[in-house]
Amino acid sequence: MTESALVLVTRTQPAGKLLANRIAELDMEPLECAPFRLEGPGNPRAVAEQLLAALPADRVILTSHEAVRRAVQLVGAEHFRRSLLIVPGEGTASVAHELGLENVIYPERHGTSEAMLTMPELRDVDGLDILILAAAGGRGLMGETLERRGASVERIHVYSRVSCALPGDIDERILTATRVVTLGASWEAVSGLTTGLAAKARMRLKAEPLIVPSRRVAEHAARIGYSRCIVASGAGDDAMLAELRHIQLH
Repeated sequence: MTESALVLVTRTQPAGKLLANRIAELDMEPLECAPFRLEGPGNPRAVAEQLLAALPADRVILTSHEAVRRAVQLVGAEHFRRSLLIVPGEGTASVAHELGLENVIYPERHGTSEAMLTMPELRDVDGLDILILAAAGGRGLMGETLERRGASVERIHVYSRVSCALPGDIDERILTATRVVTLGASWEAVSGLTTGLAAKARMRLKAEPLIVPSRRVAEHAARIGYSRCIVASGAGDDAMLAELRHIQLH
């Protein structure tokens, strides 16, 4: 692909801006269009009390950068020091370390729920207490799988996704661009973006490349009509950009 592509970035802030900057460095045109923003819990005191009551746990799974930031904001880093902390990848681990968290591990590849569930620390969990810190509606697969493996699982929503408007010119830019590539940060991001578009732009987008972090997201996207789903080697920026560079060269 020799023409400069319009690249739709569905990551939320602040990660979305960082990814957009890297795309611009590749001489492509980024368009930040996350269909929701992230907010803390509506009653932070109640969530903090719930979190303190659940700690320490044998395993604490922090599902994203935002989960790490909100958890530390709610109760402080010191309350996590007696637990083994599991995060999706190196980027989230870096955020955790910056905020004073210790005993942090992550899967070597992918950064998805499936990759986390293959870790030895989450395979043999019969009788363990596991705490999942996530957004409402996210990573249900993980809790269900761990319960089947015999763990006692508690899920606490330390932040939420709040729908927001897409850029006002997004339909026109999709329809007039020579090429369009979508970086689908998650199934929720892909779904929210798709439903927020006008019919013609939605049809165009479904026919263009969609880069996603896991096969599960690709399967969901295929069910709603995406015909060119590309599964990156992980959810991190480097993995997504590697696939984008490959598209750029063809």
